[in-house]
Amino acid sequence: MQNMPPDGNLTELGEKILVSLWKLGGVGKAGVRAEALKTDMAASGSPENLQAEITALQNLGFLEAQTSDGGILLSLTVLGLALLRQLEEDKLQELK
Repeated sequence: MQNMPPDGNLTELGEKILVSLWKLGGVGKAGVRAEALKTDMAASGSPENLQAEITALQNLGFLEAQTSDGGILLSLTVLGLALLRQLEEDKLQELK
């Protein structure tokens, strides 16, 4: 995975994007409009480099983008879901 940070961890913003897509129901063929993701991320005070992070996640295969009715739909891929599950599992392990 060429674009991952040197320590091998997902960036905090990248993790927030994946969680937000999951929360909004953007999985597989059920895409979420990019505007809805940006609105959800704005509520948590997301940085300006949101589009660059989305592109990086897309290049890594964690999410995909499709054009639909003049807008862009974003959704988690199987790899993105697996990564999100691992992140949540790691958080649960830290609680033990």
